[in-house]
Amino acid sequence: MKRIACISLLMILGSPLLGFGQDAKGIDGNLENLSGQYAECAAYYRLVYHAMNSSNEKETANAYHKLEDTAMIYSRLLANEGRKRDVAVEVTNARIEMYLKKMKQEADNRNENISILINKYHYGCQEAMENPPSDVTRILQTKVEEITEQKERK
Repeated sequence: MKRIACISLLMILGSPLLGFGQDAKGIDGNLENLSGQYAECAAYYRLVYHAMNSSNEKETANAYHKLEDTAMIYSRLLANEGRKRDVAVEVTNARIEMYLKKMKQEADNRNENISILINKYHYGCQEAMENPPSDVTRILQTKVEEITEQKERK
């Protein structure tokens, strides 16, 4: 009798865990890695933007702000594959916040140490932005086609 009670209790307590999270079957590991890379770049560009902005280098700061926006869009589009849109947004924002915290620690929370981040992240992010992998261009093209179709229906 105790055994039945324990099993019943475990089933009742464990059943909410069955619904936790989304089904991982539709999530491509390669796209997840790329999404994380673009989130990391978005965080890097945000920090450089703030450093340049505080140094009154407005033109350079604005260029980094545009790069941040683009990297964030790429990350969200990639995270959206296999997820609901709202979850993809949350995942992307959480990743960016995680990378921001890491990078701030690396730079000892000082704008004067931004060269540490530039040395570590600049070239990898520049390559990712200038030569996005075929998965990124494919997903972007699909989204452009979807938007075009929606406009034509109206």
